[in-house]
Amino acid sequence: MKTFKRFRDIVNANVNAKLDKMEDPEKMIRFMLSEMEETLVEAKSAAAERLANRAIVEDEISRTKDLLSRWENRARLAVEKDRDDLAREALAEKNRVVRRLAGLEEELIQIQSIVDSMQDQIAKLESKREEVRDKQRMLIQRAYHAKEKKKVVETLREIDAVATCRKFAELEEKIERMEADAEMAGFSGAAHTTEKQFAQMETDAEIEAELSKMKAAKSKKKEG
Repeated sequence: MKTFKRFRDIVNANVNAKLDKMEDPEKMIRFMLSEMEETLVEAKSAAAERLANRAIVEDEISRTKDLLSRWENRARLAVEKDRDDLAREALAEKNRVVRRLAGLEEELIQIQSIVDSMQDQIAKLESKREEVRDKQRMLIQRAYHAKEKKKVVETLREIDAVATCRKFAELEEKIERMEADAEMAGFSGAAHTTEKQFAQMETDAEIEAELSKMKAAKSKKKEG
């Protein structure tokens, strides 16, 4: 009955649950379909054997019934001929055939029960196979999506929040320093420009003073 157990394992399997553990969804689904096909072949072969056994038992039951009818007729004939001894033997054989017939009929019931169960399991497995085939593309897409989603979640979990905040603070501090340096550079540039202007003005004043002296000296010389 290993085939029966395999039937139940596959028929009762939750396809989405199996997909959760797979590395390659498409490969896994193809494997499942292949496994179903293989099991169906084995199951149909086993069912065919049971059907052959049933045919043998049915044929034997038919022959046993014919034999039963024959011993009944012989017992009746013996009674008509006043041969009680033969009648007793005929009835004894009849009873033996009756027990044999009862055993065969019980065997037929059991075989038929097994055949019915196997055919039911085969039908369920064929239905599940068609379901997987119909949903193959959708299931593969769902499996890949679930796999990628899980990967993202695991990546987020691995991120050190404290370290991230620390790095962000360091970056913010660096930017603040850069801004301060820029402001200082601007201030220094302005101070330098002002100093230059004052120096130019002082130089101009000296030149003007010297020029005035030279003009004054020239005037005195003309007057003398």
